[in-house]
Amino acid sequence: MNQIKLIASLFYKGIIYVLASILPKNKSVWVFGAWFGDKYSDNSKAFFQYVNQYRPQISAIWISKNNELIKELRNKGFRAYNMHSFIGIYYQLTASFAFVCQAHDVDLFAPTIGKKTKIVNLWHGLPLKKIIYDEFGHISIKKNLKGRIVDFLSPYKKMRNDYLIATNERTQKTLSGAFRIPIARVLITGFPRNDVFINQDSNMQSTAHYKVIYMPTMRKQENGSNALFENFGFNVDKISKELSKHNIKLVLRLHPVNKAPENLLTEIKASKNISFDFSDDIYDTIASYDCLVTDYSSIYFDFLLSKKPILFAPFDLSDYKEKERELYYEFEDVTLPPYSFNWPSLIENIINCKNSNNEENYNTSYRQLTDMFHRSNNNQKHSKILINKLNELQQANN
Repeated sequence: MNQIKLIASLFYKGIIYVLASILPKNKSVWVFGAWFGDKYSDNSKAFFQYVNQYRPQISAIWISKNNELIKELRNKGFRAYNMHSFIGIYYQLTASFAFVCQAHDVDLFAPTIGKKTKIVNLWHGLPLKKIIYDEFGHISIKKNLKGRIVDFLSPYKKMRNDYLIATNERTQKTLSGAFRIPIARVLITGFPRNDVFINQDSNMQSTAHYKVIYMPTMRKQENGSNALFENFGFNVDKISKELSKHNIKLVLRLHPVNKAPENLLTEIKASKNISFDFSDDIYDTIASYDCLVTDYSSIYFDFLLSKKPILFAPFDLSDYKEKERELYYEFEDVTLPPYSFNWPSLIENIINCKNSNNEENYNTSYRQLTDMFHRSNNNQKHSKILINKLNELQQANN
């Protein structure tokens, strides 16, 4: 029975892929997807909303496999369809551009994306830790005859990115190498999701409390994220009391892949100054925070644009590089002291950050770090820069 289902699936997808290869593309149809077709977030979301607001001549279509999400987007006035529905397949087949933040074979229905549809991978962060081919390029997976036949009959599953986006020449070079695509196809536009940091006076600002968000990077090791709390002195009661003295709110947001232990969730529910953020898209609120705390998450590259303080807490730096993933840079070369190697030290640094103005040395280093990873755009929205470049590409291909 499983063999029959596999053959039927390959046949069905093969027909769709043939259609994707021969059907003409509509220059006014752009499809968008994100995070395995399940979420509405990240660069895809930010750019989708910009296109809807400022380029009404474009039919911007959100593609998902989450029917509740589709219903929610339709209620907001957006066009959204299930990736496997007839109309969803139609729009994917005829789109001139397809935008993803992971890969087209997970964010969209891969067989519908023919070679004439240009895939623009908006990605989901500037890399501090090594990614894609730089991390996994040496790994060779040997498949049996059945696996090789399935791969041969599924060419649409191969990784394909016609364009990537970067923030400046440095990140352009890094992403070009990591994805193994020509540097000319990595467009320097900035990330659409970072538009929230432009003209921040119009964004939400914290007033009653000093708001701090802690965002560690993904851990693939078992119990990896839990260890950040268990092994480095995270005492909910002590930390909450100390934060309360200084009118500080601490929000914890783990990587979506990692989950907090139940006992920690229970403890924090009783705290007035510590909470978790489980929202789908942190960029809805990130501009409202007064300070970011992270270890190796690329979120800090984005937060540099806020011009607000960033504290680094590399609790497990040596273990992380050994057991998790190598970094592109020496950690100290692309981060800012003071560093915290346990929770008591981190809480002290947060309090100091809140109660004192940053020294000129810190501000100078902050500006240098920002210039290292971002190109100045004179407060022009990254989404606008991206859409202008895409229009140029379309005109050049006429």
